[in-house]
Amino acid sequence: MNDFAGRRIVVTGASGFIGARVVERLVLDTGAEVRALVRGYGRAARLSVLPQERLTFQTVDLDDPRSLRKALHGGDLVVHCAFGSQGEVADRWRTTVEGTANLLAAAKLAGADRLVHLSTVDVYDTTGLTRFDETAPPLPENADDREYEQQKAAAERLVLAAHGDGPETVVLQPGVVYGPWGGQWTVAQLTRPAEEFEELAVTGAGGACNAVYVDDVVDAVLAALAEPAAAGRKFLVGGPDEPGWGEFFDRLREIRGLTAPAGTAARGAVPDWEQALYASPARVDAALAARVLTAPRTTLDDGMARTAEWARWAGYGAPGGASR
Repeated sequence: MNDFAGRRIVVTGASGFIGARVVERLVLDTGAEVRALVRGYGRAARLSVLPQERLTFQTVDLDDPRSLRKALHGGDLVVHCAFGSQGEVADRWRTTVEGTANLLAAAKLAGADRLVHLSTVDVYDTTGLTRFDETAPPLPENADDREYEQQKAAAERLVLAAHGDGPETVVLQPGVVYGPWGGQWTVAQLTRPAEEFEELAVTGAGGACNAVYVDDVVDAVLAALAEPAAAGRKFLVGGPDEPGWGEFFDRLREIRGLTAPAGTAARGAVPDWEQALYASPARVDAALAARVLTAPRTTLDDGMARTAEWARWAGYGAPGGASR
């Protein structure tokens, strides 16, 4: 792994789940000079315990090209984890899509060498597929839909199109990212009403989960910053094993001290659209990332054991919740 000694690496969304872990790993595991870009300092407390010799913080607004130019000045490499997560859909679209365009322009002006963009598996149309890789059809563009999937797809198109006209670009497309400090697939699951778990799949049931532990995603980020063969390409990022949603939810039940449902629960607590997500058989084929970047190392058992330790420390789950 490249040590990045003497390199200035700028990380957007540095107070978020993946962005904060990227910052931690860069500071603790490499010699990089890290510039953590945050919307505000309120969520950056997690990073305040890190050694500060090679870490600086800067507030930035992706909607403000001037603040971005200032934030990226002197940056050699950029990791783009930020996206629109607040406000109305038009505000989120502006931050995710137009903000990405602003960032690409600022990176070009700064003379940055490479930009790694965190996208998502949701940019593919997996209808009718049981397994898919980077050659799968993209999500069809829909001018009337400006929600998360379309936002990320539009931002990704901008990043790939910018390669060769400014910094080299690399796009990473992780699946269901979980782990300590995680939002949708960790904390939200550890705090959702217990009765909803009566309707969620158990081991042996449900579709493909495509779970990937956060450190495996960060490993791919660090490799993508340095690997020459990654330039201009996109990579699906998955875990080393292939759990179903039943296995995923059973690990969460163990952390929370919940028992698996004994029979068929009355339906209604979990909406149909969410149940449809958990029924999809579409399995990520992340062989390209394993070959060009780095192979994932954290199995669902190992990742959930680490998540359980953190959950007990953070006050989530049952005190006696199992860890494997």
